Amino acid sequence: MDIKWIEDFLVLAEQGSFTKAAETRFVTQPAFSRRIRSLETWLGGSLVDRSAFPTKLTEMGVELIAPMHDLLGRLYDMRARVEDHSNRDNILMLSTQHSLSVSFIPQWYSTLSAAIGGKALRVNASNLHDCIESFLSAHSDLLLCYFAPGIYKELDRDDVVSARVGTEQLIPVCVDPHKYAGSLEGLRNVDLVGFPVEAFFGRLIQKECLPKFAQTTRFNLIYETALTESIKAMVLQGVGMAWLPFRLVAKELEAGELTQIAGFPCVDMEIILYRHLLPRKLEVSSLWAKIAKG
Repeated sequence: MDIKWIEDFLVLAEQGSFTKAAETRFVTQPAFSRRIRSLETWLGGSLVDRSAFPTKLTEMGVELIAPMHDLLGRLYDMRARVEDHSNRDNILMLSTQHSLSVSFIPQWYSTLSAAIGGKALRVNASNLHDCIESFLSAHSDLLLCYFAPGIYKELDRDDVVSARVGTEQLIPVCVDPHKYAGSLEGLRNVDLVGFPVEAFFGRLIQKECLPKFAQTTRFNLIYETALTESIKAMVLQGVGMAWLPFRLVAKELEAGELTQIAGFPCVDMEIILYRHLLPRKLEVSSLWAKIAKG
């Protein structure tokens, strides 16, 4: 059981549409539908009448709305009580994407440590959706993530402040570049180690990279995961090519273990740090002052 499934179900009950509910939850409709299916599988019965249009809950689904609200409220209350008794005052909470926790934070830690003083830094590395959710629900003091126009707009709000702390580029890499030599128009089959379409990089590649190839080019998805380190490991095994952040593969490129594929499109990104407009901890303001000074 995942608490997100309950949240998804209650949003679906409120919106009355898979499309609108998926947009509210900032996931693709197929991903949202799978999560509702997972909840139904766990419960052992159907909550949605999929033969009806527009979307309609089953009788059992309607009966469970109130108990689900009550259960979710009690779970939130339990979490708040545990957090209140924990030692969170001595910890700065930062949510970030997996790849940034490996490729950026270690090099940036000196800036962080100088600003947060004696506090410990707790890094919650997860997918971007979960990081945003944790930050907006105030369970994280800071959010560090990649930014590209048109992807995940829910952070564009008055109670959130942002600052650019770095830049990055999503680049195409492989072990054997000879497989991809020549013009983009001449390519027929490309073995791809890819991200799920609902993941940040998956959306970015679908939007900015794949449309630049000819319609005759076929991308054969060989392996799929949201974990960048796993994708890098598979590319190093020669399974196929992938688009990965430059910082994540810089050492492998320098050592000649990986090669950037010439002619394939790249995507420029920014690395953005977010904080709440009214931070709860003085160290956040101290960090912001250091960023402002450059």
